[in-house]
Amino acid sequence: MPKVYRTLFLGTDNFALTCLKALVERSNQPGARISSIEVVALPAKKRATRSPVAKYAAESKLPLHTWPPLASHIVDRFDTAAVVSFGALLPDCFLDLLPLPCVNVHPSLLPRWRGAAPLAHTIMAGDKMTGVSLLQVSKKKFDVGPILMQRQCPVPEDCDVVELSAMLAPIGSEMLVECLEDYEGYLNKSQPQPKGGTWANKIISDMAKVQWEMVTANDVIWRQRALCDRYVLMAGFDSVPLQLHGIGNLLEVVPDEADFIPAIVSRTPGTVFHRSDSNFLCVRCKEGWVTVEELFLVGNNCRKSAEDFAIDHLDDLDEDSDSASSSSSSSSSAASQAGGSSPPNQRAKQDDHPDVFRYVGTFHGCALRGGR
Repeated sequence: MPKVYRTLFLGTDNFALTCLKALVERSNQPGARISSIEVVALPAKKRATRSPVAKYAAESKLPLHTWPPLASHIVDRFDTAAVVSFGALLPDCFLDLLPLPCVNVHPSLLPRWRGAAPLAHTIMAGDKMTGVSLLQVSKKKFDVGPILMQRQCPVPEDCDVVELSAMLAPIGSEMLVECLEDYEGYLNKSQPQPKGGTWANKIISDMAKVQWEMVTANDVIWRQRALCDRYVLMAGFDSVPLQLHGIGNLLEVVPDEADFIPAIVSRTPGTVFHRSDSNFLCVRCKEGWVTVEELFLVGNNCRKSAEDFAIDHLDDLDEDSDSASSSSSSSSSAASQAGGSSPPNQRAKQDDHPDVFRYVGTFHGCALRGGR
């Protein structure tokens, strides 16, 4: 008779919940080799808050244990444990209670993006490919155990971290069910991870503070998509912290950057300017420009459109523009009195760059930790 694997499940978030539901569904089918599913959840940080996994376990009447569970609740009751987005290192004393190694579902192509936040770092780095890895849990270290199974898939264009998680969760859950249906077979075929690897550090608030001289326009867009479930990107302006909303890449908004932004505009990172014929600010990065449609002034608890913010702060883009305009008017007047007109090249320049450009100021930021 095929061996049946009594499985303890450790998880927290929606990615983990998808995997748990798949195990429960399979365990209820005839001939399943997954059984006796019970759940371990981390203690709630707030009394009224439960993780998606803990909430589902309670609603589904699955036995629910708070981490760390008592040894008496584990010994001789389970064969293995499935660990998905759990958020805690499993101590040796826990791992030694189980006859078979624990299996971990990790949403990256290990050894790339080991650590706490693989999905966010995948997007922040602009990776084109990602996937899911099933690995054996090792003692004392995260995400370094032998690989049991991997599946690769492309990262969709314009994908954010929530969408990427939703895309990979069904893949991971399918892999987990397949693996546990023949767990010892997969353990026997496991392969050590390649040397090297990259680390996906825990997401912290400092990652949302943009340091313009260190990032390209693409970096800013990727960072916004990577952090969108936790933080809004931040900048400083005249000592006032700002949240930046509606961020885009200028190259995706206008067909010709050179035509939209005249040569007289400074290319210093952090430079902010506005065109009166647009509904966004333009902010210079190390390379390229990003657009910002709305700002929230944190210190003033005030939300402003890009146009309103520009009107509040704008100065003439070029300090000499007034004198240049005055000189141009005088020349035109003299030419008219002489029966002539403005020189063709000067008139063409004025037509190409109407008086819609306004320098707003400079955004600044503070050093970023982690990511690119």
